[in-house]
Amino acid sequence: MNVPTGQAARRLTIDIADRSSTVRLEDGPSYEIPVGPLTIRDGDLGGAATPTPAQLANALGTVHDHLDDVLIAAPAMLEPATVVVRGRHARSLARVERGSDDVPAGYRLRRTDADEVFRIVATETPRDRIHNPGLDAEHVDTIIPTCCIVLGAMRRLALDEVEVDPFDDDSEVR
Repeated sequence: MNVPTGQAARRLTIDIADRSSTVRLEDGPSYEIPVGPLTIRDGDLGGAATPTPAQLANALGTVHDHLDDVLIAAPAMLEPATVVVRGRHARSLARVERGSDDVPAGYRLRRTDADEVFRIVATETPRDRIHNPGLDAEHVDTIIPTCCIVLGAMRRLALDEVEVDPFDDDSEVR
């Protein structure tokens, strides 16, 4: 990602909650979009245990469409120096990718790795999915929609990687 000459590098944060996500550019306004793992699961994925390719494409498209709305209002979000994803759902994705319960500070999730996790969990039944190292039982039904949110954002913003905030600071469920 290139930052235009003369502009300070800024951090973009995507806070993923159950039913919405908040996108905020450092020192700028925040935008709440109605896309969270539970809304994707119950909406675009129709609650399917193993979603169809069409359902997955629709879920990714929903994330893309909502981010387009934010980018119209705040085009500077296309030029962040760092993108950080936060919240317990983002940490769950990082844990599955690492195959560990530990997510170290400064951990970067590469898009290729997120794509690989997505391909694996999207084709597994919940009974098989639970056996992925690092996946807590509470995230078995939300890991696929979480992948859709993170990958949808990475694809729309043309990101090769995002930083995953490893800290528990989920003070509210939206």
